Amino acid sequence: MYNALSSAARISTGVKGLDELIEGGLIPGRVYLVTGPPGSGKTTLALQFLLEGARKGEKCLYVSLIQKPEDVIHDMTRYDPSILAYVKKWKLILYDLGPVLWRETTKVPTWSGVLSRIKELAEDEKIDRLVIDPLTAIEFPSKNTAEKRTELAKFIRGIENLGITALLIDEMTQMDKYGEEHYLVSGVIMMHYFMYNNRMIRAIQILKMRGTKHDPNLKELRFSDNGLVVFNRYPLEEEV
Repeated sequence: MYNALSSAARISTGVKGLDELIEGGLIPGRVYLVTGPPGSGKTTLALQFLLEGARKGEKCLYVSLIQKPEDVIHDMTRYDPSILAYVKKWKLILYDLGPVLWRETTKVPTWSGVLSRIKELAEDEKIDRLVIDPLTAIEFPSKNTAEKRTELAKFIRGIENLGITALLIDEMTQMDKYGEEHYLVSGVIMMHYFMYNNRMIRAIQILKMRGTKHDPNLKELRFSDNGLVVFNRYPLEEEV
């Protein structure tokens, strides 16, 4: 696993065009949030991130809290069938954590419960890259904002202490409403879509990226035959 003090190197997101917007990639050993409405490409981006790590010999972990991870991987094969080989080689580990936690309690999974499970597996398998999908499936029992912020901060710090580079997937339907997680993570990648002239327009926005020079404006995003592709131009800008 990555030691945050050992290198200043960036790691690739695996999404064509995205690394160029964030000075070559993500800072290793940090936790990032990928947020946006349903169907905006969050899980696809996350799996491209894990695939990139697996190709480079890293150990990657996909933690699912709602969907069956096998179904998620099956859907990804339309973009890159090689993902199945990495799953079989145990380079990309699928962890269906939701049912495990729900068997133990009648309550919604908590931050500490999820972190405990992830920590155990991450240390055993020496995980380099992690995706938790979706973060919104985890709740803190107290409605006290200060307590929730403290528990979430412990959760994020706990992952960072493992030396893992992580993407947390977050469903966000109110694009101008921010939660505690937006303030605590090292970076926020926001996915968008909207209708323009009877056509669906997709965009990506680097809303926040600590330690990284970035343009916070909307950039064009497309689904290609090989997955997501980012273009360094405004989504409605005419192609030359």
